[in-house]
Amino acid sequence: MLASLSLGGPQLAGAAPDKSVVTRSLPSERGARAEVEAVIEAPAEQVAALVAEPQNFVPLFPAERIEVLKATPERQLVSVEMRKPWPVGTVRWVEEVTAYRDNDGKAYVVERNAQGGGYFRQMRAVWRVVPHPDSESRCVVTYQVLTELSRWVPEWALRKGNLSGIVDTMGRLRKLVAERQPLEAAAASAHQ
Repeated sequence: MLASLSLGGPQLAGAAPDKSVVTRSLPSERGARAEVEAVIEAPAEQVAALVAEPQNFVPLFPAERIEVLKATPERQLVSVEMRKPWPVGTVRWVEEVTAYRDNDGKAYVVERNAQGGGYFRQMRAVWRVVPHPDSESRCVVTYQVLTELSRWVPEWALRKGNLSGIVDTMGRLRKLVAERQPLEAAAASAHQ
């Protein structure tokens, strides 16, 4: 399945779809795997730093609460708590977050892998952030998520929930970037 979606709100009648956003439902032996790709109006390094910071999980996913259990410069072990609609309720899991530069030297990669025993039987999420080919002040962000829940859910519902969840997360990332840019610009001018 390949579709274009707008993350900027409702489209005006007759307006062309936002071609900078692409969603894909991908094959998976178990669970659901999907990705969304979008152009973000910020430098790649800035966006990668936002998605790698566990405190930003609250506005991004949106998580109710996070706690960094252990941290090294390369990895963080993070406890995440989210509230889901009834009948699911509050869900919890622990995940390892790893951020690094890809071998090509251009891409920033942030991997999130859930530990077993929580809400997820398996969850692997990868953010890949690369500078836009036309401008260093923009970037292309790909967010791919594979999920398999610990409890039974119909396959169609898991696929639909996974895809809509990552599309919503990308929209919240755009909002977070837009909110942070004026703060970072003000901080930069204060240091000059």
